[in-house]
Amino acid sequence: MLENDCENATRGKRPLARRLDDLIQPARRWLRRHARHWVAWRARRAALSEPAALADLADPAPIRRWQAALTLGRNPQRSPAAIAALIAALTDPEPFVRWQAADALAKQETSRVFPRLTAALSDHDPLRRAGVAEALGRIGDEAGCMALRPHIADPEPAVRVAVAAALGACGDPTSIPLLSPLLADPDPDVRRAVARSLGCVADPCLAAALAAGLTEPGQPLLVRRALAAAVARAPHPDAQPALLAALTDPDSQVRGYAATALGHAGDESAYGPLAAAQTDRGQLLRGTVGDEARRALKMLERRGRRL
Repeated sequence: MLENDCENATRGKRPLARRLDDLIQPARRWLRRHARHWVAWRARRAALSEPAALADLADPAPIRRWQAALTLGRNPQRSPAAIAALIAALTDPEPFVRWQAADALAKQETSRVFPRLTAALSDHDPLRRAGVAEALGRIGDEAGCMALRPHIADPEPAVRVAVAAALGACGDPTSIPLLSPLLADPDPDVRRAVARSLGCVADPCLAAALAAGLTEPGQPLLVRRALAAAVARAPHPDAQPALLAALTDPDSQVRGYAATALGHAGDESAYGPLAAAQTDRGQLLRGTVGDEARRALKMLERRGRRL
């Protein structure tokens, strides 16, 4: 009896499923057809927009040049002339136009753009070299990283910044030996870019070298923030002396990062400084330095119980 009821229920469901399928199939066919039409329309529109965009790349108005680079980046199969024009736009006097040109180049099919970009890494203009490095970093493949490595010692700081940032975006640990020496670069922008890139790699073995830069006399604020953030991402006990000193840094963000790192990698000698930091009312993105110090103390206590 029960088996018959189940069989009847199953039979009742099958026609309903067929009716639903009959309703859905036309909708699927309609969507596929219109998707093909939409893709073809976008391709035709992109082809028609290219001549106008190429002309606008030479327009006196920066906003028109930016819009032209944005338009060219919407199609990953631009012509060689468009790619050459975008590479030329990497020397635009306006930074936001250069940024958009690099973004448009990164969106092109790698096979179309890669040989031209690697060749332009040796261009005489440092702005173009920097823009090419930025585009290769956004592409982010291994071949691009390999092409960038010889240029980490470029004589122009702007190029070193771009190459360091690109190598960090690739997240390749083999770039660490190339980037680490630049923590002592004379240009603060380079030191900041290197600190951020090493933070992306997140290797605890780098924590001591990164933290050492926090206590260097005259270290600019933005560099200290980048160094402290990198240490907080991958702390190590060897960095504790510099982190304890950073708890008294004039900047609240540096102090907050130092407290975070000490919570992860500090020992019992960090209890006193962290306890004193609980009254720190320096503002962070979420809460205060004192809040971060309290969280760090709780982490130390939990780690102590486990040990």
